[in-house]
Amino acid sequence: MEDSLTREYGGAGLGLTVTKQLVELHGGQVSVTSEPGKGSTFTFTLPASEVGRSDGEPAIPASGLSAIIPSTMEEIKDIETPEEENEIVGLNRDKVRILIVDDEPVNRKVLENHLLRVGYEVFQAVDGPQALEFINKDEKIDLVLLDIMMPKMSGYEVCHRIRDVYLPSELPVVMLTAKNRVTDLVEGFHVGANDYLTKPFSKDVLLSRIKAHLNLHQIHRASGKFVPSEFLRAVGRESITEVQLGDHIEQEVTIFFSDIRDYTTLSEAMTPEENFQFINEYVGRMGPIIQAHRGFISQYLGDGIMAIFPKELDNALAACVEMQHSISAYNKTQGQLSAPQITVGMGLHEGPLIMGIIGDAERNDPATIADSVNIASRMEGLTKYYGANIIVSEDCLNTITNQDPFHFRYLGKVQVKGKQQAVGIYECFDGDLPEIKNLKVESMSLFEEGMKSYLSKDFAQSTALFDNVLKTNPNDRVAHYFRNRAARYMLDGVEDDWDGVEKLITK
Repeated sequence: MEDSLTREYGGAGLGLTVTKQLVELHGGQVSVTSEPGKGSTFTFTLPASEVGRSDGEPAIPASGLSAIIPSTMEEIKDIETPEEENEIVGLNRDKVRILIVDDEPVNRKVLENHLLRVGYEVFQAVDGPQALEFINKDEKIDLVLLDIMMPKMSGYEVCHRIRDVYLPSELPVVMLTAKNRVTDLVEGFHVGANDYLTKPFSKDVLLSRIKAHLNLHQIHRASGKFVPSEFLRAVGRESITEVQLGDHIEQEVTIFFSDIRDYTTLSEAMTPEENFQFINEYVGRMGPIIQAHRGFISQYLGDGIMAIFPKELDNALAACVEMQHSISAYNKTQGQLSAPQITVGMGLHEGPLIMGIIGDAERNDPATIADSVNIASRMEGLTKYYGANIIVSEDCLNTITNQDPFHFRYLGKVQVKGKQQAVGIYECFDGDLPEIKNLKVESMSLFEEGMKSYLSKDFAQSTALFDNVLKTNPNDRVAHYFRNRAARYMLDGVEDDWDGVEKLITK
């Protein structure tokens, strides 16, 4: 009898087990003889019936079996789906989405019928690779019903691959299998399964288990809005119930800060309710963009946002660019309504950061603590000082593996408030309006020559070069800043030890 978790063809997993049990219940035995390379022969015996044919019910002719057992996938699909029963299900959506993964079409159909009755939305996959492809494309699956013995990839491997991306609290997996040894159950939980049901099982048990896991899933999803799952995973926890005071980890990450320019003035023209609605609408636009680029929100700071990008640091800059484009689209709509428009500064810095749980015995909070956080905040503050939309520290720029999609301009070095060491900074202008971006690309060589003259104390030449940049692009606020700075230094002069480092006494 085949006991392999993965096999070339489906159908041998549960069928032989059921056949063996049925034969033995009738007093018979099943045996098998195998020869390598030639296959296997299965034989079963049954005791002779003590009841004559004439004394019992007439046998069902072979030709009548098709009326009972569907023989093709098309006939299986034609099985009537029961009408939905009245049961309340949902996770803040119209329906819960469940993925069934099983290589047997009859099994999938039976499960589908049970689930549709209570109002679940059902999706199906015939093997592991198809299931993983579906999950990777659709992040709104709420629970997976997973068979273990399947062709191509076992259910254990599928579950393990799911856990590489989703915590058990994020995507519950219930394994369904005929294998009921203790070692099988242990292996299932070891790879991250939430539950384990042995076939055959009753419909009521199945639906009760599903409902219990969906309720837990909803609780974890709600808590995840306050403590991101990425934060929990970083400190080595799978759910908020496991978090302990003092949990922490140090990581190299990219830190993002953003802030709406002149928000105080803007808010004075709004009522408190309008302020609240405006902030909710704004962060509601920005948050999903950060998450789509593999970052997560660490804090909402009123009109400000702090986010962390633990991996693939290129994504942090791509997120900034997309958010600036979203703001431009918002401003276009506001302009059509003759309503106020907004400008948002964004800063990025890369460095070590401690993520952990701080507080006391009665109150815990997730926290991010590092000098890198302060520097990232300063990068955002510099956007207002220089007139740029996005400023990236030199440390962050050096971690971006593919700089080709982006455009940068070197802005020199700054020594921000509270820091002794100067930091190199760059403007990324890919998030600017298309017409502004194109003009900055066109005047790039002039701008770079102007910066070179500025840093070498040739302020007269620098002023002339930046004047030429502004002839090409009058709306280049960064060029305005350096033209005015160079002109002032040309008139007032600088100290002999001036090295081009801007020392800022404010944020």
